[in-house]
Amino acid sequence: MKPYTELSRLGRLRRLRQLAHVALDAYGLTGAHLNFLHYEGNVIYRVDAPAPGPTTGKSGPYMENRYVLRILTTGDREAVASELTWLAALSREAGLPVPEPVPTLAGELLTTITTPGVPQGRIVSLMRWLDGRRLTKGFRPNHLRAWGQMMARLHESAAGWLPPEGFNRPQWDWHGQLGGRDFRWPIEELVASMPRQFREPFAVVSQQAREVMQALGQGPEAYGMIHADMYPENVLFKAGEVYPIDFEDCGYGYWMWDIGIALCYWPWTQDWYWMRDAFLEGYAQVRTLPESQLVHLDLFMAAQYATMVIWASALIKHDPAMQAEHEKWRNRDGNKLLRYFELRV
Repeated sequence: MKPYTELSRLGRLRRLRQLAHVALDAYGLTGAHLNFLHYEGNVIYRVDAPAPGPTTGKSGPYMENRYVLRILTTGDREAVASELTWLAALSREAGLPVPEPVPTLAGELLTTITTPGVPQGRIVSLMRWLDGRRLTKGFRPNHLRAWGQMMARLHESAAGWLPPEGFNRPQWDWHGQLGGRDFRWPIEELVASMPRQFREPFAVVSQQAREVMQALGQGPEAYGMIHADMYPENVLFKAGEVYPIDFEDCGYGYWMWDIGIALCYWPWTQDWYWMRDAFLEGYAQVRTLPESQLVHLDLFMAAQYATMVIWASALIKHDPAMQAEHEKWRNRDGNKLLRYFELRV
């Protein structure tokens, strides 16, 4: 049998589909139908069960007998288990409509599946399928208000939640985002690899963000568990409700950074201003953030663009075969970063 690492993309997907079928047995879903959805690092399938599956009780925001199965690229069981532990708490304790983890027949939130075709094994998790749809256009104030309310509910729950022993999620502070704590290369080398027009803006925003984060501190009034990736593609809408999905990047960060990510898709366009106001109006209906934090929204948006520029620069070095794709990402967010400075002319 050809080694997994020597397979083409299609060859790997064939092997991983076989692994997914084995994983279904661990959840009591033998014979369920797998529908391929996505492969970018993780492999994602929709699972349709022909009969009632392992979940019980009211369906609520979930579709009966439908699930999301993830085959993860990471081997960090502790980090994945922590993500699923938080999702379980948000769903079952806080009552939030998030992807609810489904335990295996052995009662575990994740499992490791090994097959002859994937002998090194992969971590697998299963979650309930939320019944909503993405919006790519046509946003109205009611969508943004509901989105703001949902983020506020998530932050309110996170601010009072005590993680269990062994809980391990990333720290999305300055060092983790802009300071290069997890990079293999010195931050100076990565900045030098950027196009010239992005270097000084990156340095300025990075320094400004560092000063603001130091001033805010890491107490629960400003900092806690956040989604950290709540772009529009990670939000579902239905009947006035908002369902956040894809918590893979969740970790400890600033409430304002989470808000900035949600609003940074339309940086300072004509529509952005009413969208910002509607989002913050909805957020304030659930919890209050002081003006001393809200005043930094533009900076946290710029910090997100700067983070994308430095991470894309690191990925170009890490994976030269994907250079063209990563350069496109870097340049897109780099140009958004430049808009931050155009506002201040």
